[in-house]
Amino acid sequence: MTTSKQQRGRVAAAQGALRGLGRYAAVAGTVVAASSLIAIASADDTVAPAALAASDAAPPAAGDAAAQVASRGHVESAQVQEVTVTARRREEKVQDVPIPITTLSGDALDKDGTFRLEDLSQKLPSSNFQFSNPRQTSLAVRGLGNNPANDALESSVGVYLDNVYLGRPGMANADLIDIDQVALLRGPQGTLFGKNTTAGVLNVSTRAPSFTPEAIGELSGGTLDFFQARGAVSGPIVGNALAVRISAVESDQGGSITDIDTGGKYNGFHRKGMRGQLLYQSSGDFSLRVIGDFNHEASSCCVASLYSFGPVVTLPNGGKGYAFPYFATQAGAITPSIDPEFRTTQINDKQYMQVNQGGASAEANWTLPSGYRLTSISAYRSWGFLPTNDADGLSVSAIPNAGQGVDDKQFSQELRLASPSGRSVEYVLGTYYFFQNQDNNQFTRYGPAAGAYLGAAALNNLYSQIRSNPTTDSSAAFAQATWHASDALSLTGGIRETYEAKSLRIIRDTPTRGGAPVTGPLPFYDSGAQALNNYDLSGLLSLDYKFSRDVLGYLSFAHGAKAGGINASVPGAGLGASSLYIAPEKANDAELGFKTTLWHRRLTFNANAYWTLVKNYQATQLVQTSPGVYVQNLSNIGYVRSQGLETEVQAVPVRWLTLSLTASYNDAIYRSYANAPCSAEAAAAGQNGCSLTAAYGVAGFQNLSGSQVVGAPRWIVNPGLTLKHRLFDDVRGYFIGDYAWRSSFFGAPDNSQYSRIAAYGIARFHAGLTKELGPTTLDVSLFADNAFDKHYVLGGLGLGSYLAYSEYAGPPRIVGITARLDY
Repeated sequence: MTTSKQQRGRVAAAQGALRGLGRYAAVAGTVVAASSLIAIASADDTVAPAALAASDAAPPAAGDAAAQVASRGHVESAQVQEVTVTARRREEKVQDVPIPITTLSGDALDKDGTFRLEDLSQKLPSSNFQFSNPRQTSLAVRGLGNNPANDALESSVGVYLDNVYLGRPGMANADLIDIDQVALLRGPQGTLFGKNTTAGVLNVSTRAPSFTPEAIGELSGGTLDFFQARGAVSGPIVGNALAVRISAVESDQGGSITDIDTGGKYNGFHRKGMRGQLLYQSSGDFSLRVIGDFNHEASSCCVASLYSFGPVVTLPNGGKGYAFPYFATQAGAITPSIDPEFRTTQINDKQYMQVNQGGASAEANWTLPSGYRLTSISAYRSWGFLPTNDADGLSVSAIPNAGQGVDDKQFSQELRLASPSGRSVEYVLGTYYFFQNQDNNQFTRYGPAAGAYLGAAALNNLYSQIRSNPTTDSSAAFAQATWHASDALSLTGGIRETYEAKSLRIIRDTPTRGGAPVTGPLPFYDSGAQALNNYDLSGLLSLDYKFSRDVLGYLSFAHGAKAGGINASVPGAGLGASSLYIAPEKANDAELGFKTTLWHRRLTFNANAYWTLVKNYQATQLVQTSPGVYVQNLSNIGYVRSQGLETEVQAVPVRWLTLSLTASYNDAIYRSYANAPCSAEAAAAGQNGCSLTAAYGVAGFQNLSGSQVVGAPRWIVNPGLTLKHRLFDDVRGYFIGDYAWRSSFFGAPDNSQYSRIAAYGIARFHAGLTKELGPTTLDVSLFADNAFDKHYVLGGLGLGSYLAYSEYAGPPRIVGITARLDY
């Protein structure tokens, strides 16, 4: 490529700026390679470098619209498998994409039995899932995004299913079946596709219909009454023009939380789902992929376990003790206790949860005669949630049922035009439209023991409900272009303008007792029509340089924005509807990293440093909406800063062994947070502007500036290994071991020491045999999830009634067997 004198000057300047990064990449990569590949010299099946170089060609890429893993199969490779992604809306090798991105292949997820959304954090760097129930599900990336339970505001981390943005993370909380690839993009996104996000994107792609007949059947069973059946069939209907794929799953698991009074079991699940697809393609220049799916869940979810009674306080009788056990026994309940393994409860009312969701999407791709590609993605989804919750956690009926039912519907339309690949300037232009409407019903049913427990006899047998209808209407235009200034140097710029209108109305009905209206407590409230409009600008500027074919360095700056919103709850005492409004969240981000492929593709070593500053970060606060009932509202935090280092290593020192490591150090702190919720200890001590109320609740705000962000462990380290070896001509054995460790973090947004979650590590082991039976492969394996039966909590509710903290326990060890047939 020829350049002008001015262009050569810019190229030289850029090369100088990145030369130091290249030296670091080469040195660091060589050190890791040397330490990882010592075994090569003595290995019996070491492949000569010349043979490796001869085989160093990219495997065939899949031809559908979703991001695809480039190769599959049972043949053990002496190289790290190359992966193809469409993160920049054109097929590229992941090692050539100047974005911090981690991919997991569907084959690998199938092999080690990963089928739940929350399990992905054990494999992805800088990520932390928190799960209380399907409605209260959050994914944080680099400590940003722990805002799980507000129905009127989207998450900082976007979740996509087959290129369709999901309006809430809980929509992805179904069994992961027939998955082709999971990709986690870190940092602000939005100048290339879909909805704008400030912290990252999790993109889940399912397997497309195949024109080669195939079938998959799998059965699993194990301890804790675990059972799962999964299957898929695919093949052509009309020659090479039309293909179909049908996938189905059914999963059951018994409860892991035991009621110590009745012996009842909770937090089990029953799920079933189906997905059907059609793929039409015409002469290679047009394709249409239509997907429809439905999922149902009925579970004894979701029971929290007592984590801490909080601080010792002066009780109404003048003695010293814990407030929660005292008031529980005053109401006639059995004295609460804390299980050090977080596996027990003492509830006496029904615990049940039901989710019904489904949707349809159509993705059309036209390759125009000029080489341009036009893409249209139309989608509709619905999500219904109906809980029945014993909300008091007691052996008496103080609040036998409280929760929030949700009826959520969304429609989205995306249009993109991508220029031909291989030119000096490549670009993508697009528009995006998203509409979401919800009908929500927050309800509280007080029981006969409410007055004794909450100190208000007027609450006995009272029923209250709050209705809201949050609506989001969002449209955007975006563009991103890459200029290949030379064969090595590329410059990328992107921009997005988003307009978003939100509205809702909140009505608290007059409470009833026995069906008759009651005046006094929890009076009628009507917010009237509330509306909010936002214009938000996002942008990207990046520079990447290929120091060699196998070493890429990159530097990027991005600005991301997420619209404000309106909390869908009744304002606190003495506050008007204006207190419900939340300002837009805006993030500035810088990335510096490299990607290397070394030792004839036996080793990949990627690392990057990042710095993100978020203004008006939308964070969760626990707000009491009625006596004994708390909801998670969002408020703005002045500034949050997240910075750290991430690394990913994959090595194949010998043909039968693959080693992997993802690790991250994340220093996420509140730079300015003067309106933080008070912790139990601060209220009890009357410190930091906090105090106890007469009902032993907390009042006031504390300053958490400089403190660690909730749900943000500083260290996440996920090592793994895979052993594969041919035992006989047609029999192969394999062993997969993964370990996921994270350092201590706060589980509640008040950063109470009583909510601090200790560091923990979870091990998963799978071992099996595969046998070729003609065109069919039989796979039988044993598995152990949470193999060392680690007792840990995932985070969750935090501060509740009477200064006590509750959290949600992680699942116990499950051991079982899986049999699978692939045709």
